[in-house]
Order: sequence, then structure tokens, then C-alpha cells
Amino acid sequence: MQTLVIDMDIPRIVLTQLLSRISPAAFFARSSPLRLLTLPDPPLPRPDWVRVRNRLCGICGSDLHQIFLDASLDVAPVALPSHRRIYLGHEMVGEVIEAGPAVTQFKPGDRVVRWGRADDCAARGLPDRCPACARGHRVLCERASEPREHHPIGGGFGDTFITPASTLVPVPPAVRDEQAIFTEPAAVAIHAAWRCLPQAGQQVLVLGVGAIGFLLIQVLRAVQPAAVISAVAEFPWQADLARACGADHVFLAQADGYAETAARTGARLYHGRAGNRMLLGGFDIIFDVVGIPATLTNALRWTRARGTVVLVGVNLHRMNVDLTPVWYQEVNLLGAVGHDIVSWQGEEISTFDLALRWLQSGDLRTDPLLTHRFPLSAYRQAFATALDKRQARSIKVAFEGLAASTAEA
Repeated sequence: MQTLVIDMDIPRIVLTQLLSRISPAAFFARSSPLRLLTLPDPPLPRPDWVRVRNRLCGICGSDLHQIFLDASLDVAPVALPSHRRIYLGHEMVGEVIEAGPAVTQFKPGDRVVRWGRADDCAARGLPDRCPACARGHRVLCERASEPREHHPIGGGFGDTFITPASTLVPVPPAVRDEQAIFTEPAAVAIHAAWRCLPQAGQQVLVLGVGAIGFLLIQVLRAVQPAAVISAVAEFPWQADLARACGADHVFLAQADGYAETAARTGARLYHGRAGNRMLLGGFDIIFDVVGIPATLTNALRWTRARGTVVLVGVNLHRMNVDLTPVWYQEVNLLGAVGHDIVSWQGEEISTFDLALRWLQSGDLRTDPLLTHRFPLSAYRQAFATALDKRQARSIKVAFEGLAASTAEA
């Protein structure tokens, strides 16, 4: 087995963070916690586990946060117990090559995608379910940080991995590999939309257009064709694609967002001292897909009284944010993480299954979003490309030919 990992070795992490102030090459040095390893193929530890051979795997923003050690030690998630080794890559599509005797839903040759983490009640084989797992939102499992005997080994950034069968979802034959790697981010976008579904005629803003933002625009357009969707893009080429995905209006991050919001929504803009500004009125719903202090502060100020901000972007740092609109304007601030069970056209359905359905039907178009492919041996270049939106114009960067990839450990 070949797999790309991050070892949670504190001395390595601290040293890399220090050296990265001198050169970003520190993240890929031998002293870094990031390593490409060749390991013996592990046996399946339980009869309900499977072995999967990877075919294609996308690089997620959360992967980049981990690779570039972009997290503070004083935020809530870091307080939870963590694994000593992180196997990278979850936006994968692969095929089952071995199934344990208790596995009935998969057989060798079946194509699958991975729904994400493998620490929920079902993955642990628990007969009862915590409240989150019982309602289908497995990402919020209350037992996810409890000790367990067996952990998945390997990830999407490698040739194979082993995992409980309950962490996999079958891929319909009509969904190509290049579409299937967007199943997980599409499921994330669907769950985010369902946190505050727009009504006909409402003004909606998607603040930030990476892969999730582009998918979210398409999801919002599918569930509410009569909504007025605006988007904020960093670069003109992103703005063009946001319009192609269904946005009615797009403005660039360098523009005056207060003036743009007033123009789009009819809000009144007031100027205070020292450049302080406030809107009365604004968007009905804003999805902040960036999640940094500046975007969240703006989102809260650009939302009308009793409107809603859905925080989708991941930022593992404490933030200095002006929360006064939450009480002064009664703006609702919601979070969205992972995937869920949603109600769509009278059916209770997993956002993963709905994502695959919409990928198959063409309601979600992903071909323009897969911009770069690399062999795993070129992982340094792949990660650099994923970060370089300005020059590389990257959206989704993926590793291909994984089963045949070779590189120095």
C-alpha cells in the first residue's frame, strides 16, 4: 500500500511551522509531518470491512488546511482526541477489490465513493445510534472521538485503503469517475443549502466561489429557480463561471460590497466614523463559503434584519468578528458541516444519494470544475497548483493513476 499521510508528531509540526516562515518548502521537507509512505497491505480487521482500489481523488480545501498546518491549537475541534496519523484524501472514487464475509451491499468490482470520516456509530458497528446518527447526520456523531480498536488505513491519496463498508456509497454506472469525485463536495453544498432554503423571489448571496461555491450556486438554482442569486468572486474568470453555474449577478471581492449590496437589494447604506458602515436591509440569505473574519463580518452586515447567514467555510482559528448584527438586527447565524438527510419532493434522502442523482441527471455540472490532474508522485506540484487560483486558475485538482503511482517514500 502506498499512501500520503500526516503524522501528528508535535516536534515535526512545530519545526515545520517555524521553518515555513523562512520558506514554504518546509511543508514538503523530510522534517515535515507530511510523508508518502509504502506500507504492507493490512488485512481486513472485521468481516464488515472492505478494501478499495482508488481510481481518482480530488484535493479538498480541508486537505490543504491539514497539509499546510493551518490551524490553531486553541479552537474547539482541536480539544478533541485525534488520530496519530491522518490518511489524506476523501473526495475519491474507486472500486472494491475485497469484501469481508459480512458485507452484503458491495462486491469486488463495484465502484464506490467515500462519505467522509469513519468514526460514526455505523462505522463502529454499534447496534444503537446516537441522536445525530439516528437522524442521519453522521458527521455530528457524538461518539466519534471515543476510543476504538480498529481504524481505517489508507486514504484517497494512495493506491488502496481499507474501511468499514458503511462508509462507502455505490456509484451509478452512468456517473463517470470525473463526476463521482464531486459527490462529497456536492453533498456538502446540498446540506448547506438545506440549512436555509430560499423562497421564491428572495435575494441570496454566495460569498466565495471555489468548488463548493460553484456547486452551491447550482444547488440553489435547482431547488429554487425563482430566487435571485448573487455571488462574490475573487477573479474575473471565477465570475464568468459563477454566471454559467446560474448566478444572476456577480461582483468581485475587490469591489465595494456595501455599495453592491445596496444596489442589488435596495438596502440603505449609512456611514459612521472612521470608515464604519452599516446597512439597513440587505440580502435575505448569505452563504459564507470562505469563513474568514472579513467575510463573516461582511456577511453579517450585508444581511437584512432577521435574515440568515450560513457559515460554510472552514477556518481553524479564533476570529475577531463583529457579532453585533446578530442581536442588533436579529440576524440568524447558522453553521453547516458535512452531509445530512434532507426532504426532497416528498422523499427523505441522503445528500450523498441526492448528489449522485443530480450528477447523473445533469442538474449538477462538474466538467468545468475539474481543472488539473497529477500523478501522486507530483503531489508537491499538485498542492501548489490547488493553492494558486490566480495563475493556475485551479478549481478542483485531482490525483489520477493512483493504483499505478510510484514515488520515493
